Amino acid sequence: MSITRYLLASDLDGTLIPLERSAQHLRDVAELVTAFATSANLVLAYVTGRHLSLAQEGISELGLPSPDWFVCDVGTSVYRKTNRGYEPDEAYREAMRNAFGGLSGRDVRAAIGAIEGLELQEEQKQGEFKVSYYTAGRPEAFEATVQSRLDEAKAKVKLVSSYDPVAKRGLLDLLPAGVAKDFAVRYLHDHTGIDEEHLIYAGDSGNDRAAMLTGYRVIVVGNADAALKRDLAAESMARGIDERLYFATHPYARGVLEGLRHFGLLK
Repeated sequence: MSITRYLLASDLDGTLIPLERSAQHLRDVAELVTAFATSANLVLAYVTGRHLSLAQEGISELGLPSPDWFVCDVGTSVYRKTNRGYEPDEAYREAMRNAFGGLSGRDVRAAIGAIEGLELQEEQKQGEFKVSYYTAGRPEAFEATVQSRLDEAKAKVKLVSSYDPVAKRGLLDLLPAGVAKDFAVRYLHDHTGIDEEHLIYAGDSGNDRAAMLTGYRVIVVGNADAALKRDLAAESMARGIDERLYFATHPYARGVLEGLRHFGLLK
């Protein structure tokens, strides 16, 4: 008899990793980790905007289990778990090179130049195929100016905006055209052989949006931005996939656990 395998592809910051480190939120993480340990058929992937080393630091700090896959840098890098640790998936790197059209992150930065209210994130938050900025206030106000400068440079780059309600600043990621977390999740789906019905994505912010609308089952944690929730509800209904999205009542790890129980993955 074949064994059904499940894939949980989850964002980290604001989803599995709480933005506020209260005692209750940390207990919720511990409860979810215990629940993970009871599911022998669970394949785990962390899908994050962090670089690999920062992602590993984050899960170590919270006691989250090591995943089978890391998707880092907002979907622009994929790492497989091997006997030697986590190694870049070379086929995925080649796909990113092609999508970036030969540009480097340095080329993209030069094309954008200086814009008041737009600040490059720390160097360790930049990726081989990703350039990331902080914005003063919501990032949408900067999109037209940034896009205009990229168009002048004939750069094939996609803008992904999200908002950090705790820090009260925007996050603007520049990725290869056509690439975001959804691209990486489809890659995992294809390479794990786990069928669509048993793939669940969990997230909380704008850079999770594309992945949440791919047609897989989705957990939107309770702390997600209200505007994003309204957008996801409307867009999923328009696409006829609204029954695949579960809007959790609880935030962070407890919301993920709530959603996994809703979909029948955990008891």
